[in-house]
Amino acid sequence: MKHKVQGCIIPSSDNDVVVVEPFSRWYDADNHLDAAGMFILEYPEVNCKDILVVDESYNLGSYPLDHAKMSADYIVGLRHYSQQKT
Repeated sequence: MKHKVQGCIIPSSDNDVVVVEPFSRWYDADNHLDAAGMFILEYPEVNCKDILVVDESYNLGSYPLDHAKMSADYIVGLRHYSQQKT
């Protein structure tokens, strides 16, 4: 399913007024969190607090940046799902 992901780069500045322009992109992913991870892989400079995701059925998701980065780690294989042995 296609997911549209939105994030932004918040410039560090001492000025009173900071203009932040969000940017977004469509991804073909299995779920919202995977789409957020793909977004972070493409735009690692994103530093906003939350990553916003919407799918083609208008289901909305909002993920903390750290969760999206963790999803990106799983996508590239830096983290692995643990398999429990019984």
